[in-house]
Amino acid sequence: MSTKSTQESPDRDFVTALARGLDVIQAFGAEAPELTLSEVAQRTGLNVATVRRSLITLEHLGFVKRRERRFLLGPKVLTLGASYLESMNLKEVAQHHLVELVERFHDAASLTVLDRLEVVYIAHVPSDQRVRHGRSVGSRLPAHATSTGLVLLAYGPVAVRQQLLATAPLPAYTSRTPTKPTDLARRFEHVLKDGYMVAEDTIEYGAIALAVPVRDGKGRVVAALNCATTTSLVNETSLIATRLEPLLEAARRIGSMLDRYPALAHSVAT
Repeated sequence: MSTKSTQESPDRDFVTALARGLDVIQAFGAEAPELTLSEVAQRTGLNVATVRRSLITLEHLGFVKRRERRFLLGPKVLTLGASYLESMNLKEVAQHHLVELVERFHDAASLTVLDRLEVVYIAHVPSDQRVRHGRSVGSRLPAHATSTGLVLLAYGPVAVRQQLLATAPLPAYTSRTPTKPTDLARRFEHVLKDGYMVAEDTIEYGAIALAVPVRDGKGRVVAALNCATTTSLVNETSLIATRLEPLLEAARRIGSMLDRYPALAHSVAT
């Protein structure tokens, strides 16, 4: 399947070669850590000659390494995400609030933002219990199958929701993944009415998470905060009863700090 994210732009200042190079970087992932030239071309939808030039350039700059006929990302790629995180003072803004939630409930706690139809983890503290959910800063998940994604979609631009619904039915990761427009619309209505979302067994069986919006000083929803654990440890009723108020308070505190660190709000605002 193609991972190409860029299109030709009518803007005369748009640098197509740079856009294609970024497409090449994004072709790699957990399920495809090493790729041949032809595999990168297939995943990006770019022709082989363009991919070859991009890979050679990225290799020369240190962003890509070569292992015989296969290519893989180099450690220098991490500097791209590191610059983003460092510019937002995330540790000061959110990290200690996530740590407090984990210490109190022993769930994983995460702060995510919406990027097109995916959520991106921009702060994360793992559970101190033995759970199998392997999230980390920079992880990306389909928005329609996650608690934070449904929150961000519900409060986000109408155009993004319309784009999502236009592609339905969406990929199903379990039998409980919301994939149809009616199901998604119902969940969006729930979020807007109640101010939170529970996602149970939607991304993988046994996973349950509760998410709430994070607002900036102008009331805009710029991120979503959640607690995530397993259904073997807590059910939906107990999750809401015990975690909702602490999550809302943590989200309020993070939001109130955005005035001190406006780079976060500017970076994630849609």
